[in-house]
Amino acid sequence: MEHAGLLKVLERFQAEGVQYVLVGGHAVRLNGFVRATEDIAILLPSSIDNGRRVIKALDFLASSKELRADWFQVPPGEPENIRIADDLLIDLLFAANGQTYESLQQHIRKLTVEGVDVCTLDIDGLLKTKTEYREKDRIDRSALRRIQERLEASPDADAS
Repeated sequence: MEHAGLLKVLERFQAEGVQYVLVGGHAVRLNGFVRATEDIAILLPSSIDNGRRVIKALDFLASSKELRADWFQVPPGEPENIRIADDLLIDLLFAANGQTYESLQQHIRKLTVEGVDVCTLDIDGLLKTKTEYREKDRIDRSALRRIQERLEASPDADAS
């Protein structure tokens, strides 16, 4: 997944006022552990209005025309994910390891990358979204904990 594609999606989310938080491999990378990832994983609140904004933001992708705003209003405890397989592979999530957009609010931080505001999670928030059973998640958890330990040990570090 190329960096430019990620920034284009997030720039369009910013322009349309989409509420989101970047999770998954790209969020792990922004916290200091560089690893390959094929998709853009986005955690969203359950909301038809936010869904409309997402659809408008993604209108540069042909498959966005298949999206329906009512798909973005999910029953509590029964989240379905939406996968967009187009020029970009985007997973729109309503829960990650049982965590929701709302439950992770205290862990959301905003970074600016090449002029684009990026809402992502701090290390504690990312750890909550990682499972124990997926190999990729176990590797991420281990790397994130090492980064967290180094930050906590550094006297001048701005710990997440």
